[in-house]
Amino acid sequence: MRVDKVALLDTSAWLTWAQDEPGADEVEAYFEEALDARATLHSSFVSLTELEYITTQKFGGSKAVELLESVEDKPVQWHQSDRDLCGEAAKPKAAHKVSFADAFVAATALRLDATLVHKDPEFGALQNILKLHRLPPKSGAAK
Repeated sequence: MRVDKVALLDTSAWLTWAQDEPGADEVEAYFEEALDARATLHSSFVSLTELEYITTQKFGGSKAVELLESVEDKPVQWHQSDRDLCGEAAKPKAAHKVSFADAFVAATALRLDATLVHKDPEFGALQNILKLHRLPPKSGAAK
C-alpha cells in the first residue's frame, strides 16, 4: 500500500480508524509509516474538538475520553490556529461550499503541502487545490 510521505488526517479519517470502518487499515498504514519514520502525519486542532463532541454524542463522554487518549498515543503532529491560518482558511470557505472546520483542515493541509486523508465528500470541492486520499465510504453509504 502506498502511503504519502506527508499526510494530514481529517476527523473523518480518525473516526474511520476509531470505529473500524472500511479504510481503517489505510489509516493504520499511515500510523505504521510514521512510526517507522517513513512518513510524517499531521492533524488540525479542529479534529480534536470534532472527535470529542461526535464521540460524546454517539457513545458518551467516557468513550470520548478513551478515544482522545488513544489519539494522543499516535505519531501525529497537531497544528493549532494562528492569525495567518485564519486567513488561509477563509479562502476555501469563501470560494467553496465547505464547513468552517473543513476550511481549517484544508488550510492546514495546504500549508504543509500534505495529502489530506479523509472520507468527507465535502472535500471534493477542493480537489483542484488539495492532494486528496479519499477513504472508502461506510458500507451502505452513498459514494
